[in-house]
Formats: sequence, structure tokens, C-alpha cells
Amino acid sequence: MTIRRLACLLCALVLMNGCATTDQHPTVAKAPAPPPTPAPQQQQAQSSQHVPQPARASLIDPVDQLVQQVDSLYTRGLSDYQAGNLDKSKHEFDLALDALLESGHDIQGDERLSAEFDKVEENVYQMEAASYEQSEAQIVHNSEPAPLDSFSGLTFPVDPHAQQRAREELESVHSDLPLVSNEYVGGVMSYLESRGRGYMDNVLRGAGKYGQIISEALRKQGLPQDLIYLAAGESAFNPLAVSNKQCVGIWQFSAGTGALYGLKRDRWVDERRDPVKSTEAAARHLKDLYQTFGDWYLVMAAYDSGPGNVSRAIERTGYADYWELRSRHALLAETENYVPIFLATALIAKDPKAYGFDMPPDPPIAMDTVVVSTPTDLRLIADLIDSPVDDLVKLNPSLLRWTTPGNDPAFVLNLPPGTKDQFEQAIALVPPEKRIWWRAHKVQSGETLAGVAAQFHITTASLAQANQLAKGSSLEAGAHLVIPLPVGSDAALARVRETVPYQLVHYRVREGDTLDLIADRYDVTAYQIRRWNGLLSSKLEVGRTLRLYVGGHAVAASHTSAAHAPAAASHPATHTAPAPKSATAPASHPVTTTAKKDPKPSQ
Repeated sequence: MTIRRLACLLCALVLMNGCATTDQHPTVAKAPAPPPTPAPQQQQAQSSQHVPQPARASLIDPVDQLVQQVDSLYTRGLSDYQAGNLDKSKHEFDLALDALLESGHDIQGDERLSAEFDKVEENVYQMEAASYEQSEAQIVHNSEPAPLDSFSGLTFPVDPHAQQRAREELESVHSDLPLVSNEYVGGVMSYLESRGRGYMDNVLRGAGKYGQIISEALRKQGLPQDLIYLAAGESAFNPLAVSNKQCVGIWQFSAGTGALYGLKRDRWVDERRDPVKSTEAAARHLKDLYQTFGDWYLVMAAYDSGPGNVSRAIERTGYADYWELRSRHALLAETENYVPIFLATALIAKDPKAYGFDMPPDPPIAMDTVVVSTPTDLRLIADLIDSPVDDLVKLNPSLLRWTTPGNDPAFVLNLPPGTKDQFEQAIALVPPEKRIWWRAHKVQSGETLAGVAAQFHITTASLAQANQLAKGSSLEAGAHLVIPLPVGSDAALARVRETVPYQLVHYRVREGDTLDLIADRYDVTAYQIRRWNGLLSSKLEVGRTLRLYVGGHAVAASHTSAAHAPAAASHPATHTAPAPKSATAPASHPVTTTAKKDPKPSQ
């Protein structure tokens, strides 16, 4: 080998080794063929030329990487949303937004991230919210005050005539409780015969409706049947009765005692309103109280005020006798009248005509029951069984939303009597994941598949397929069709808007505002406000305008001085809202409320 050729090889080796240091992870590649040996006069020129280096590994832009991650999550969520997999889509949309908010990047200061956030926010909230608000929409129950609230603070003057009649009545009525009549009972009876007639009418009607349910529960626990009149005084047998202490239902359970006796209370149901379950719980509670006190009047006092209050009254006075405790004012004021109200109610209810009452009892409640294992819209169910949805709501007073629970695959739904078979046959045509979206239609004389499809803006083929019919099938008047409304379609969303009047509120931050104060004012959460506005911390900038998706009830509470914009308004309406609960806030604060066709974003 010549000296010249050896020099060329050494030069090539030096150059190759230098390139290796620029890449920490070199790739193995086939070595190129050695170039021809340059002429001596060329070597000097080449030495002054730039020697090309292998390309450096390109660095990934972290913002681009974040955008790709968010886009991927968003696309998957959109695909699952369109397929009806709502739980999965919600999770993926949440991950997309969280990836942006928790990235540490300045979203508002970066054009790409700002655009990405707006895209995800505006699109995801419109779609995801619609489907979830379908199941989030709350039923507005017509709650009524508990009767005991109307008795609160009343005094019942002694009426010798009423007292004498009550004593005579005791000789002719049968009771499995030790009924007594005295001046306190006589005073209440006199009141019920005059100003309290409405209460007694409700008691006499309701005893017919729920008497069998209560009687069976008391019998199972070996309790006196006349304890039914405890429920009469508590609620007049109204499952929707609510006291000023937020006790609920026929038996007026508090949240704590209800939970102690197994009554579920979550975002889907409040079983304190369930006549069957609450009655079974009340019977167990009364049995426990009797095992503690051994006296039915003390049991009643403990049911009203709590066993601890009664036990302390006994310890303070040394008397385990209700009437003695009452005379010594050792019990709560309400409890002093509780037992006399029970006794007066029982005596009149046992012989109402003797006291001038002629209210016929309601017929016993009748219903079919069916297990609904997947969230299903009550309006779809009502359509399938030809029943007003209000009747379905009345049969299921424990339901808080327009769908059956999403967290209880063993949920038992009450149906009008005789409709169970019709429901089970019809609901089988609706895929489980579509049961909060689809609806049903009762065929009218002369209707065709094509005509019904056009009415709901769907294809004839999809309507025929959903009902397992041939495309040219004729329809029989009175038959039911399930309507496969696409998830997120205008027709499907219209069903949500019937019960979810949400509006977009623009709120301008001022001195003293905090996320918690604003959230409390508009009945949303601080976390929601952060998500809706891309806030990376809880710190608020005075003067910034926040977007709030507010329910109609919260709008009404916050905008007391102006009417709402109509649902189809094309221009935003401006309202003046009272200031949030801030000591430093001014008396009023302008906000702009835009009527929205879409419900508020999901939690």
C-alpha cells in the first residue's frame, strides 16, 4: 500500500469517528464504497471545503407532541361517542382536556394550544354534554311541606266536649296500641275537626293507597298495625313530603338515619321517597327503638327527636314515662305535641264519620315491577307502554333523573299494572347503549315506514332495520316503532332540551371573587369553571370574563330582576345579577346570558 493511499484511509477513519460523537444512538448502516483517490492538486482544495455531516436526529416539538396526544384522545372519544359508547367517550374527552390543562404550557399564550383547546372545548362540550345531560336532567318533583311543619308552634286549647267524645270513642274502637285520651289529645282533635280538615282528608285518602304496603311491613317485624298513623302524622302518606329539616318521604327519614337503615341516596335515587323500601326501613327502626325503650310512646318520641334526646330526658328527670316528661317540658317542643297528634289522628281515622269526615280512601297502589339493568330514558319507556310519563314518575318517586340509574344493574322499576310484558318485548328492540337516545312512536292509521322516517329525519332503511321489518312493510295502526335517533342529532337533543334549560352566562370577575363563591352562586363546581375557561389555577384575574354553563334554576336564582331570553332567541339578553356572596363585592354585577340550545357541559 502506498503512503498516499494509507493517508487517505487514516483521514477517512478520523472523519467517521468524529461523526459518531454527534449522535448518542448511531444506527448501523452499510459502509459506502471508498471514494477514488483524489489527485494531489485536489487534496488541498478539498481540505478547505466543508465536510458534510450526517443529519442530526430531529427534536420533537413538545407543543406539537401535546397537540398530537390531545387530537388522538379527541378522535377516539368522538368515535366512541358516535358509536354510542358514552361512558368511554366521556373518559377520553376528559383526558384530552386534562392533558391540555395539566401540561404546564401557556395555553392562552400559544396559538396552537389555544386553537386546540377551543376546538376541544367547543366541540366536546356540545356533544358530550348533550348525551350526559340526558341522564343528568333532574326530575322536578312536586314536593309538599310535611304536616308536622304546619303544626309547629301551634297550641291546642283544651276542648272539654272533644275530650269527652274521645273518651267515649276509646270504648268502641279496637287498637293494638295503648290509645289514651286526655286534654292534650282532645285539643288536637278539636283542631283537626276545624282548621286541620285538609290534613285529615289527605290522611284518609293516602291510607287507602299505601295501607297494604305499610301493614305488610309492620306484620313482618311483629309490630302493632296502628303504627300506620305515625306515617299519617309524618307525611299524610305523601312520598314527596319534605320537612324544613330536609327529612323526606312517607316516614320522613333524615339522610343519616336513612343511610343507617340502608336507604340509598345518590345522584340517581333517593330511596327515602320509595314507599316500599322506606316503610321496610321504618319498621326495622321502630322495632329497634322499642327494644331500647320498651314503651310505645317513648318510641314515638324517639322517632321524632332521636333516641339520644329521649334518653337524656329520662336521665335528667328520672322518669321513663312520656306524659311525665311532657309535663316537665323535658322533651323538645315539637315532640311534646308529636304523640297527641298521633293519637288524635288515629282516633279520628278509626271512625271518621263520627267526626264529620267522609273522604273515601284512594284505591291501593297497583304496579308491575321489572329489572332495568342499563340506563333507560323514562320517556322512551312511557312511549313503549302507552302511558303518560307523569304516571311513570309518580310510580317511581325515588328517581331523581329522567333515566333509570347508571350505577345499579339490578334497579327495579315500577310500571303501571299490566304493562310488564309489553315493555319487555318492546325494549328488546333497543340496543342497551341507545336507550337514553332512542324513542318510540305509536303508528297512526295510514302511516308508512317512509312517512315515519321522514317525520323523525332518519332513513327508511334504518327505521326498518331497528324494528326488524322489511323496507316495504306495511304498518298496523296502534303498533309501536322504535325510532333509532342518531346520537347527538337535533331530534335527540330536542328531548334533552325539554327538561334541561341550560344557558351560557358570561360572568366578569371583580375584586373579592373566588372560584368557590362564583360556583356556589351559580350552582356549578369550581372544577367545572376551571375546565370551561382553561384555568390552570384557582387564581382569578379581576376583569376577566368567565363562561358558565348554568342550569335554568340557577339562572332564575341569580337573575331575579329580569326575564330570561326565550329558548330560540337570536340575540343575547343582558341581565343584572345580585353579587356573589362576597363581603367586598358591589351590590349588583352585569352578566350576559345567552339562551343556549345545548345543555351545559358535563361534570
